[in-house]
Amino acid sequence: MPIFLLLALFVAFGFDTSDGRRSMALPELAAKLGTTAVCVLVIGLTARSAALLIQRGVRRSRSGDAAVRRLHAAAVRGFELASLIAFSWTIHGAADWPGVVRGGLRLRGTLVLDDALIVTPYILMQLAIWWGLYPAERALRLGGDWDDPHIGLTRYLWRQARRALGLVLPAALVFSVGQGAVRRLFPTFWNEPWAQPVTIAALGVVVLMLSPAFVRLAWPTTPLPPGPLRTRLERLCRRHGFRCTDILVWDTGHVLVNAGVTGAVPWFRYVLLTDGLIESLDEHQIAAVFGHEIGHIAHRHLLYFGFFFLASLGLMALFERAVTDALAWLPPYLDGLLAGDGLLSSVETVAALALVGLYFLLVFGFLSRRLERQADVFGCRAVSCGGAACPPHVDPYAVDVATSTARPALCPVGIRIFVNALRNVAELNGLETDRRSWRHGSIGRRIAFLETLVDRPDAERRFQAGTARLRLGVALVLIACFVAAVSSGSFDGRR
Repeated sequence: MPIFLLLALFVAFGFDTSDGRRSMALPELAAKLGTTAVCVLVIGLTARSAALLIQRGVRRSRSGDAAVRRLHAAAVRGFELASLIAFSWTIHGAADWPGVVRGGLRLRGTLVLDDALIVTPYILMQLAIWWGLYPAERALRLGGDWDDPHIGLTRYLWRQARRALGLVLPAALVFSVGQGAVRRLFPTFWNEPWAQPVTIAALGVVVLMLSPAFVRLAWPTTPLPPGPLRTRLERLCRRHGFRCTDILVWDTGHVLVNAGVTGAVPWFRYVLLTDGLIESLDEHQIAAVFGHEIGHIAHRHLLYFGFFFLASLGLMALFERAVTDALAWLPPYLDGLLAGDGLLSSVETVAALALVGLYFLLVFGFLSRRLERQADVFGCRAVSCGGAACPPHVDPYAVDVATSTARPALCPVGIRIFVNALRNVAELNGLETDRRSWRHGSIGRRIAFLETLVDRPDAERRFQAGTARLRLGVALVLIACFVAAVSSGSFDGRR
């Protein structure tokens, strides 16, 4: 999930303070367009400068040592955050990009076009960052060798765009078209305070249903061919009562070692394994990674995250309301100082965005890491034999088994298989095991947690019970916030 792109969509449309009714003179329009273009250019040139430093470090170390890779990882994370901040500034700061699109370019009320152009600066920033960091990516992949004809800039940019934008942008299109259609066809309904959240929730269900189609359109995939690996994975599916439309090989040019699952309903669901994963891991480790992806479905993580993002709209509306009410208590001289040139509105938006950013950083990050560990446990279970005396380990997929909903017990060898798969995935992707991850946690911490479960079924039961309580608690709080936002009219100003 390209989380930063999702946050950019929240920035663009969750706090839309410009209605575009004010027309712009040509000099003002040109100045705002130039400001946005300069912002994109600065980000791209800064990324290129960082990439040249990393490239120089790779050439000195000949193969890209740990320090160089840490610098590259920090640069990627830093530019992702910088682009989100810069985009927020173009939307709600001096550039007033929504006002440019709707008022300056006179596109207010157009179906899809205005929303597409509003998000365009962020897409251009991503392209600028990928262009800028390309020398570093190439040098790290090739160890400084620039003669490989298979890694060209155009192909690299195309792959990055398909991978990062191919899933979220079609979803954004569904939301844009859906809300525009409801607004035009049912204007009376749209003016109700609860109309927008209800519409967004309904469109969210549509997006969840269509997401597998988005994957097939956005990413180059082919069905996993018949053979021992497919037979093993199909037996794994039957053992755990898991259904999917197909198992796909995701063509990444052998540069990505990963897996994923998409589709909330079993009759329209795909599991994806990258070509690099299939090429680099053995069948047992691939089955463990495959089991991790099944775990996301078995524990209904996709549905829960869909609920989390939709229900968080209520909390965001309350954040806006709280900031507005807090600023109403400003001393008169400060209120007068901020009133000019829309400065007060910008302060309100920045404060609300800061609260939302902190919320996603702390709450969503912690929840995501916890659910990732839950999927890790399922990955261990997928390759566990369930024997109390293990080892010796019995391969659970040496022969076919009937469909079962039973939960085989974790065994030490099953945990070790998944742990080795995690280590290999980290090494092959150039990641250090102690590198922190906001959404997944570090590989080292995930491995340490799994090792605490060896021969301790009570520890796993406590973890599962604690995770269930966490999910329920977060859900109840979000539902309460959503109801409070609707009943207090906090959604009224977010059309």
